[in-house]
Amino acid sequence: MTRHATALLLVVLGSVLCAQQVPAPAAVSTADIDREVWTVIVDTVAKDDIVRMGSVYTPEAVIVNPNSTQAIKDALDRWGRDMVTNKAKATKAAVEFRFSKRIDNATTAFETGIFNYGTTDTEGVRTGGYYPFEELLVKTDGHWRIVMERQFAGVTEADWNKLPRWPR
Repeated sequence: MTRHATALLLVVLGSVLCAQQVPAPAAVSTADIDREVWTVIVDTVAKDDIVRMGSVYTPEAVIVNPNSTQAIKDALDRWGRDMVTNKAKATKAAVEFRFSKRIDNATTAFETGIFNYGTTDTEGVRTGGYYPFEELLVKTDGHWRIVMERQFAGVTEADWNKLPRWPR
């Protein structure tokens, strides 16, 4: 290989490697997903609004936990009962999200990260934890909806702190 060809190859390879290290800008649909899914979940957890929370899932959605799967209908029934119990005890719930990967286009998306879910009782005592998640979303009838939610075993606050804050 000639000296010029070698130099050209190094420039091209260097350009490719550098381009791969620059994060891609968020797709336009990311803002729509934030507005139609994540912001809604944050709001509905705080307001104990299980009906509105259910609107971010497709009717066929599946929840995957470390050792089981569950239809969204069954999960929403359980979460709704938890909301009623918390409300009766004047316990407040809150959830936050941080993302490690967001891949989306005009009609499909895959997002991963950690959510911080907790409750605070009337004494101000907070219980909760940090849970990694994966979400598969589709845009149907003009709206983003979750098809599959996978929740993993809890992680540490240090793991949570490694991810960028959302919303930015």
